[in-house]
Amino acid sequence: MCFSAEASFAASGVLAASSVAIGRIPKERHTVPLSLFPAIFATHQFIEGVLWLNHDGVLPDAYKTVAVYAYALIAYVLWPIFVPFAAYLTETRPRRRFIMLLCQAVGLGVGLMLLLANIGAPLDVSADCCSLSYQVQAPHLLIVPYLVAVSIPFLASSQRSLALFGVALTISCAAAAVLTSAETFPSVWCFFAALLSSGLYLHFRFAARTTLRQPSRSARSGAVAG
Repeated sequence: MCFSAEASFAASGVLAASSVAIGRIPKERHTVPLSLFPAIFATHQFIEGVLWLNHDGVLPDAYKTVAVYAYALIAYVLWPIFVPFAAYLTETRPRRRFIMLLCQAVGLGVGLMLLLANIGAPLDVSADCCSLSYQVQAPHLLIVPYLVAVSIPFLASSQRSLALFGVALTISCAAAAVLTSAETFPSVWCFFAALLSSGLYLHFRFAARTTLRQPSRSARSGAVAG
């Protein structure tokens, strides 16, 4: 896979547009965290674009340190905590909520451990085979629980569109693992996941249409009953 500043900024623009479109769709309050996914990924890809510009010599190293820490904070700390939280809020079935709650506990532990491991640590990034390789303190034993925290919550969802989103995330993870090295895997999978998150627009559009239909059906039923 070959990436660049142009690819990252283009992805950021698409995700920002998707975020604005989702923001214009009427939604229930408990779905707001999920609706923020494209916006967070847009920020993530913008940060990676900045790092590419630094690597290409366009931006000075003064931007690099802040950008690397910001990228690592989102990728390694925010996502394993935020994903199960957002999925849990959208679920109504008790058993599935319990599964997501377990994933939340796992994600919280993973996120906090990675945060503590990287506080004050010398983080860095370099280009490796046209992809960015992050030198972050991430123990290998945390890989499995990290994947559990960010994939199982959507796979366990009772909403078909979110379950399909979870399947797509899992497939993109496998594709990134096959196509890249262990060093560049996080960057490539984040790119794939970012693009997939733009598809959440369809989920919210469908949910809004369903919500609009329900009152009209209820009104018709009431009129017949009367």
